[in-house]
Amino acid sequence: MLSGVAEFLSIDPELLDDLKTAVSEACNNVVLHAYGGAPGPMAVRLSIAGDLIRVIVEDRGVGLPTTSDIADLPQGIGLSVIRALTADAALAARDGGGTELRMDFVGRRDGRALFRTPPAAAPDTDLASASDGDVVVSLSPVTLLAGVLGRLARTLAAAAHFSLDRFSDVYLVTDTLAAHAASAAAGDRIAARLRADNRRLEVAVGPFRAGTGSRLEVRAAEHAASPLVLLSDEVSVVPDGDAERLHVIVIDHRR
Repeated sequence: MLSGVAEFLSIDPELLDDLKTAVSEACNNVVLHAYGGAPGPMAVRLSIAGDLIRVIVEDRGVGLPTTSDIADLPQGIGLSVIRALTADAALAARDGGGTELRMDFVGRRDGRALFRTPPAAAPDTDLASASDGDVVVSLSPVTLLAGVLGRLARTLAAAAHFSLDRFSDVYLVTDTLAAHAASAAAGDRIAARLRADNRRLEVAVGPFRAGTGSRLEVRAAEHAASPLVLLSDEVSVVPDGDAERLHVIVIDHRR
């Protein structure tokens, strides 16, 4: 996800390395400690204000002692790394249970900006529960989808044991979905839900303007040479209030 965001924002390589390392350590801590080895949701939120990049990693697990100072906590390797790489970091208990780790990164060095300032983001909205997908992502501006969706889909396809040929098809399908979002999104924020299991990948993206997905169905009936049509096992349009979303299924039939 961070690699896709970095492409859009032209993030300085050294800052990007710090971001990737710190966020990976924070996510590892959730996996290892939040749920006692059982499954559970994890949220990663990235936002930008001025020269500051803020990343929040949160869970709904067993929680940690409430504190505003990460230095007061027992220092495992992960927290020591996070503290060294961030301008500021703090742990806090979430309302309703779990832990929130906030990490701030300064985007300026020696008077030079370390990333390109993005357009103002649309208001953040609560995502559906994690049961709606293995990965649920909400992005603003919509153009971020081009760098993020393919990476997430290919990661899940690899975990679902897709063959190399079908793995390449996933790349083309998600690129087509991202291109459609760039021209047909219903607003300044786009969401995607992904689920993968046993050589099957499901991707739902939206909201799109009403009627834009229907045109894809028409092209499908005419057997147009679109990667979304030719390489997907199923393409459907699902109403979403005054808008709609696209639901795509890709299956690796090889055994």
